[in-house]
Parts: sequence; structure tokens; C-alpha cells
Amino acid sequence: MKILICEDETGVVDILKRYLKHKGFDADHALNGRAALELIKKRNYDIVFLDINMPELTGIEILKYMKENHHKAKVIILTGYPGVTSDFCTSLGADNYLEKPIDLKVIGEIIDKYTLTITEE
Repeated sequence: MKILICEDETGVVDILKRYLKHKGFDADHALNGRAALELIKKRNYDIVFLDINMPELTGIEILKYMKENHHKAKVIILTGYPGVTSDFCTSLGADNYLEKPIDLKVIGEIIDKYTLTITEE
């Protein structure tokens, strides 16, 4: 399974990468929106963790590109903004939404759910 972490906070990237490695997955990462978009154009990711507010391109712009270009990845929005709601994220086309600080138990549940879904497809 190919996973991408699009997040400009290196602490969050480190936590996610360590947790995913513990679960048996390697993940690519991008620290800004432009780098994330370049990776998305090159690889077919299964899961993308996408921060809403990143330098150069926002997570919303990246998600819009992914939907317009029919990328099949499951997209989990990460946000630290209290005004961003789950309904807003799903209206943009995201599959899930998590508030920061992230809860690794919830990340594990999401990964398990999407691993089963992706395997069945």
C-alpha cells in the first residue's frame, strides 16, 4: 500500500511515519503543497494524509486537483483549525477528517478500514 503524508509540521510527519512503520507501512512525505502535488502526479497513492494549510499550495487545492484528475486515493484531511468541519471536508471530496493533535488510535482504525477496502477492490 502506498501512503503519502502532505504536512508542513515536521513533528506530525515524524509521528505519522513512525506509527505507520510500526504498522508495517512506509510512507512518502511532502512538506509543502507543490512537492505533494508533484508526488501525487508521479505515483498512484492508496492513502493520502492531507493538511489543509500548507505553504505553496493548500490541501484544498491539492484535493481539488486529485478529484478533477480521478485519483482513487483515500484522502484523510488533517487540520488544526476548529472552524473546519467533517461536513466541509467531505463536501470537498475527502474520505475522512482528523483534528490535530492527531490520535494514533484513530489513525490505526482508519488505516485498518482502508487497508481492507483497498484490498477488496
